[in-house]
Amino acid sequence: NNCARAALDKFCTPSLNCAAALTERMRSLWVLCIFALVLTGVAHDDQKYDIGEHVPLFVDNLVPFNNPQESYRYFTLKFCKPDPLHHKSQTLGEVLQGSEKVYSGYDLRFRRDVRPARELCKASLNAEDISRFRHAIQNQYHFTWYYDEIPIKGMIGDMDHNDNCYLYTQHDFQFEYNGDRVIDARVITDAAHRVKLPEDATQLDVSFTYSSTWKDTDVVFDDRAANNANELYQEEIEIQWFSIVNSFVLVLLLTGFLAFIVMRILKKDYQRYTSLDEEEDQDETGWKLLHADVFRFPANKTLFASIIGTGLQLLMIFFIILTLSVVGVFYAYGRGTMYAAIIVVYSLTAVAAGYSSAAFYRKIEGTNWVRNVLTTVTLFALPAFLVWSVLNTVAIFYSSTVALPFGTIIALFALYFLVTFPLTLAGAIAGKNFGGSLDAPCRTKLAPREIPPAPWYRGPIVHVAVAGFLPFSAIYVELYYVFISLWGHQLFTPYGILYLVFVILLMVTACITVSLTYLQLSMENHEWWWTALTSGGATSFFIYAYCFYFLYSESKMSGFFQVSYYFGYMLLICYALFLMLGTVGFLCSFVFVKQIYRSIKCD
Repeated sequence: NNCARAALDKFCTPSLNCAAALTERMRSLWVLCIFALVLTGVAHDDQKYDIGEHVPLFVDNLVPFNNPQESYRYFTLKFCKPDPLHHKSQTLGEVLQGSEKVYSGYDLRFRRDVRPARELCKASLNAEDISRFRHAIQNQYHFTWYYDEIPIKGMIGDMDHNDNCYLYTQHDFQFEYNGDRVIDARVITDAAHRVKLPEDATQLDVSFTYSSTWKDTDVVFDDRAANNANELYQEEIEIQWFSIVNSFVLVLLLTGFLAFIVMRILKKDYQRYTSLDEEEDQDETGWKLLHADVFRFPANKTLFASIIGTGLQLLMIFFIILTLSVVGVFYAYGRGTMYAAIIVVYSLTAVAAGYSSAAFYRKIEGTNWVRNVLTTVTLFALPAFLVWSVLNTVAIFYSSTVALPFGTIIALFALYFLVTFPLTLAGAIAGKNFGGSLDAPCRTKLAPREIPPAPWYRGPIVHVAVAGFLPFSAIYVELYYVFISLWGHQLFTPYGILYLVFVILLMVTACITVSLTYLQLSMENHEWWWTALTSGGATSFFIYAYCFYFLYSESKMSGFFQVSYYFGYMLLICYALFLMLGTVGFLCSFVFVKQIYRSIKCD
């Protein structure tokens, strides 16, 4: 606290140009930011090979069908294990995705067929090994390999109608090439080469074999990502376009109707208040009566300003990530790059959070600047850290690859303390000095006006429930596609539709919050600041409630590991949506309130 206060006092004198004073100190931070962008692993280097050159095959992890986020090391099962093991260096995105690539013992050379099948190794399975294989087959585990950075997925085995388990012992590789580059890679498993795994077996000898064939193709290297986007289960979602268009039309009609009603009512109010001004003996009624209280600052100024700053930062992150997705920066089947990009963008946009929070804190005459900075920088990061700590501990207990290694944890902490915190502080310094004033159209009296009692159906609970339900109903259809993409094997790749849905969600949230704020002021209730913010973010409550419906009705996720990951990270996502939508709802209401009180005559 003393260090932060000293920094604020040093840089924030009226005579000092903060931007110039911070330039030299920020250069090293930008170097770290560039380094972090490199860590995201947006693209791999192009690979060219000579005929007969060895191209390594990397084995990665094992994942059950029903629990896509639950991944385990490949050699948890007794496959052919090289001695010693050599791990491939990975990008930040790959680590965040739970990848752990290991060099395999397959000898696959560029444009050299392996015919007939070649033996990889012989394995002697004991009772425990057989039991593990049976469990994996019964839960439809699939493996992930990489050949020249091309993902290859296949099943470990299968079951017949009598629930007998069979282990695939031969893998037939099919490669495609164009010149000196690998274009596509697939693996085929044949029921003719499988071994039965008896439930009561105590010993079983297995021989693992493989073969490969190469075929020329006209697909160029730049188009290979679209050519080999063939995940084992992942397939693009069949979109119900009629439902989406119907939802959009209803949203536009609802928004237009609300705007029309509010404008009509406001027009009548302006006419009535104009006639009252001409007849000075008439008493004021309605929202005009609150002109001396409507701009009374909210309680908990520090928290309120921090929510505004963090909400705007998250809004920027959503728009940036969606824009990058629309233009095709992210590989649809590799989510790790997107995860890493979110972390880096969060760090870089911290300056916007610091500035917005401090600027608004200045407008509402806040004085505890150190608390404002610390609250802003931890408002989202601290809950995210707590959720991650619990879930990472669960992953470690289950020996899962999604548990982050110690080196990555240190790197993320360094990114936070060396980039995010200083950028937030720099933004707060600029916001304190250049944030401006509130510029309220009406003066606020010292004593607050008494709020008249309201019926229960006009209370805050009903108010917030209505504010959350209407935007949720507008995105309900599209929300299903988002969930099955996040927590399933299917992908929702039309990012343009998601972009449009997101914009419509913001529009409906703004419209509903402004309308309900007007109704609250009409009931002579001037404590609208926190209500508008909570009403804007209320949609997140309905989305989190939808999580329970999706889990029990639309998905087959099971087990403590997967369910804890599901509810934990959805809680974090809904919290981010609350901050973001709450900020949008309040700022739109704030502009609306200033505008209507600027249009009338106030004493």
